[in-house]
Amino acid sequence: SQTRALQTNDYDCGLWVLASIAAVIQGHDAMGLVESDMPAFRRYLQACVLSIPV
Repeated sequence: SQTRALQTNDYDCGLWVLASIAAVIQGHDAMGLVESDMPAFRRYLQACVLSIPV
């Protein structure tokens, strides 16, 4: 059985790791992620970080 890379660029590695962790924690299948999900996930993470009181 062969697998294929889900990430096609060389700069979203950490984002994919965080998205996979978030999917598993929320009870979703991490293998359901696709590259086109990453821009929205990046915006979601940004909103989360910006909502942290400092």
